[in-house]
Amino acid sequence: MTWKIDDPMGNEARKVAWEVVKWTRGRGLDIGCGPGKTFPHWIGVDNCIDEKLFGIKCNPDVKVADCGDLDMFTSQSMDFCFSSHLLEHVPPESVKSTLREWMRLIKPKGYLILYLPDEDQYPKVGEEGANPDHKWNVNYDRVVEYMKSAGSWDLVDFQKRSEDREYSLLFVFQKVGSGHHFSFQKPKPQKTAAVVRYGAFGDLLQSSSVFSGLKSQGYHVTLFTSPPGDAVVRFDPNIDAFYIQDKDQVPNAMLSEFWAHHRKKYDKWVNLCESVEGTFLTLPGRTLHDWSPAARHAVTNFNYVEMSHKIAGLPHDPKIRFYPTESEREWARKERSKMGKKLLVWSLAGSATHKVWPYLDTIIAAIMVEFPEWDVLLMGNEACKLLEQGWEKEKRVHLRSGKWEIRQSMTFLEYADCVVGPETGIMNAASGLDVPKVVFLSHSTDENLTRDWDNCIALSSRSTVCPGRGNNEAPACHQMHYNWNHCKKTDDGVSQCMADLSAEQAWHAIKHAMNYQKQAAA
Repeated sequence: MTWKIDDPMGNEARKVAWEVVKWTRGRGLDIGCGPGKTFPHWIGVDNCIDEKLFGIKCNPDVKVADCGDLDMFTSQSMDFCFSSHLLEHVPPESVKSTLREWMRLIKPKGYLILYLPDEDQYPKVGEEGANPDHKWNVNYDRVVEYMKSAGSWDLVDFQKRSEDREYSLLFVFQKVGSGHHFSFQKPKPQKTAAVVRYGAFGDLLQSSSVFSGLKSQGYHVTLFTSPPGDAVVRFDPNIDAFYIQDKDQVPNAMLSEFWAHHRKKYDKWVNLCESVEGTFLTLPGRTLHDWSPAARHAVTNFNYVEMSHKIAGLPHDPKIRFYPTESEREWARKERSKMGKKLLVWSLAGSATHKVWPYLDTIIAAIMVEFPEWDVLLMGNEACKLLEQGWEKEKRVHLRSGKWEIRQSMTFLEYADCVVGPETGIMNAASGLDVPKVVFLSHSTDENLTRDWDNCIALSSRSTVCPGRGNNEAPACHQMHYNWNHCKKTDDGVSQCMADLSAEQAWHAIKHAMNYQKQAAA
């Protein structure tokens, strides 16, 4: 028996907190939360009976009379329901109806997580030391039998937990359309690796080179990541499993503890957090951010993907790639058939304030005059519609900002004849394609970002005076920018380094890229 009478009592849910993160995204209930919820985004529910039985102050968000009657919550309104050490307090004749009630609340594909005392590790009802309010003894067979009348489900995880003063069973049931399934019984892979990478679209695509390298060494690869970045690697064949977390679902101050819990499950643990941001793109408030431009450049002018390979213990063989599905490619081919013989795709802006180039209209006008066989397609998020204004009536200019999802935009790149844009996720998706591309660099150098990209011309301003570059002391600031506090904004509303990258310089490179494609096709 694992349980000991002199062990600290209470807060059982905290023992399993890091184990249930992947199952408790979104909106859900902590049924029987007691003194406090395990995570802030959970909705605590309790009848506060422990105040009478044990003098334990309870603090639920919603106080109920009976955990088996939660009619104040509508059906299928929750992404999950979690309950720790509560169900054993429910009389056996009421357990089935209680489980049905909890399953009623859960959306299709949502989760019911039960954490219960194991009769093999905890005193049985009536034995010395047993909780006097327990109504029945918990084991795997009995819980599964009760659940059979609660609806259709797949038991996606089951654990008999006996370490670190645990004496419990963990069940995770996913609500499915029909039947009772036991996918947790699938055999475990023999050689496992986990990669941790949160971040934007470009960050995840750069990490695709690491996924490929690990897969080539025979690893079963699990990616720990978060939305929206996960969308661009969703169908990467080198990723075998995803561990998705919502933003701040695990508070930043607790991530180290969360990672330490999970890393012991894998043969190889690769944490790419701050492999770029915070290391080669310095963060405000940290020492390196305030170094002189020349000093900062000396320690940050290193290739992002190469460092990711070093962290993973892989040889540097860059293979950044976006993987569309065949249905996505079919959609892109149909869209492309509606456009001109040649097509230049322009990614308008990135995720930061400095990733916008201001002379777009000049280049489009030049293309309209000098390259009559070429069309131009503009893509970006909803905000990029502002950059498209003025071209609504030009039939050779196709406006797609805010209309296409990110995967559609990235899929379409395979059918472009030239791709242009600042440092964006779109440009990262094009990095391994043969299509000629022109990239406007702002806070990165060619060495950092584009050195190993196929068929790429990287442009940066020849001379810029700004807080990050000083008196043009470095070719890039190597700084993260979340606002204009450390980035010089021009009267036109763009960063100084982008304004200093002239239309003439860009037009020379873009014409070269367009002509290259014409010659290659000849």
